[in-house]
Amino acid sequence: MKRCLLIYFTGTFNTRYISKWLAQRLAKEGYEVTLYEIDPLKTEQLDYSGYDLVGFGAPIYGYNAPWPFLKFVLKQKFPKGLRAFIYKNSGETEHENDASSMFFLRKLRRSGVIVENEYHFIMPYNIHFRFDERLVREQLEMDAKLMEILVYEVSNRIPNIKKYKLWPRIVTFFVAIQFIGGDINSFLYKVHKERCTKCGLCVKQCPTKNIYMNKRGEVKFHHNCLMCMRCSLYCPTSAIDIGFLQGWKVNGRYNFAKIAQIENKEPVITDETTGFFKCYIETYNYINSRYKELFGDKPADTSFIHSFKSM
Repeated sequence: MKRCLLIYFTGTFNTRYISKWLAQRLAKEGYEVTLYEIDPLKTEQLDYSGYDLVGFGAPIYGYNAPWPFLKFVLKQKFPKGLRAFIYKNSGETEHENDASSMFFLRKLRRSGVIVENEYHFIMPYNIHFRFDERLVREQLEMDAKLMEILVYEVSNRIPNIKKYKLWPRIVTFFVAIQFIGGDINSFLYKVHKERCTKCGLCVKQCPTKNIYMNKRGEVKFHHNCLMCMRCSLYCPTSAIDIGFLQGWKVNGRYNFAKIAQIENKEPVITDETTGFFKCYIETYNYINSRYKELFGDKPADTSFIHSFKSM
């Protein structure tokens, strides 16, 4: 049996969602899949022997992979000739995101890892503004098609990775300042006492243990923040103020299983779409054309969207 290792970091659990979905699909193709979720507080050397394939998954933070993901990959020792692919996700598909894998892809290739494929999944925002659930339903439909494309191409060793153009590389390089942005912004974090129920969810969920409760039962913050937005998205009473980004805060998780039940009678994104979501037109057109090229009119497998109820 072929073996695949999926290494990923997740902030608000979108990448975990995609990774579990991907593991399920690869299993149907005969792979034995191991999931490894990166813990920002530890870096261990993994044993890659015996794996036929490794997938690297991460959200895009400020046109880059998150710092814990980069740190983990940069410290790994990979065997030469290891086959790999990249799957990333964000709520925006403009070309400035194209080179977001640049820093760790360089490490992989210098280590002799053969990276043949890269895919960008569309997921709803955890920051900036909340996505309409009809749009999220459409995103998941596109992701289902992209998932089929990924599994087919990777399983059949069909390369699908583009050379990064100069402008996205420049953007990725200079916006890397976001690696320290969370630490600086965390000096401004606060909790509204009148809303806080002291449930401790933010303390328990924070991936870097940046949040703690003092002796008086007040929620406080250290200064080791990734700006993953897990605390502000999942706070049941929207009690957390996230400093400079407060005006962009999104509160309340997206229930994908529930959203999957929505019936979209008309497309949300069309060729006439303007503004922020205009970048989706090119993304949708590519996914639809490539899917049709590979699978014709066969419906994409959306069973995972309907069945997955929690992160």
